[in-house]
Amino acid sequence: MKKYTTLAEELNALPKERKEAIKVRASQIRLEELTLRHLREKLGLSQAELAERLDVQQPAVSKLERRQNLELNTLRSVVNALGGTIEIIVRVPDKEPILLSDYQA
Repeated sequence: MKKYTTLAEELNALPKERKEAIKVRASQIRLEELTLRHLREKLGLSQAELAERLDVQQPAVSKLERRQNLELNTLRSVVNALGGTIEIIVRVPDKEPILLSDYQA
């Protein structure tokens, strides 16, 4: 009879480097899934409240939250309306990271 293993057992059997790569990629995936809706909800705002801060109608906020890709200017406007700022880190091989703080698109 074939012995079945659990996912945890399979993961534990992987080399340390592979486990670390999986951990890093899982973290990236979680960040990719962070949406404007999650950000708005985490800050305890309704779509109507955010719309008021952006000086738009609530359906416009709903449309923004459904978009797959946002232009940087749009993201900056939303984050600023939430009271935040945007920082972008540019990483180039063999160079020090460059921080673009409070990026003005």
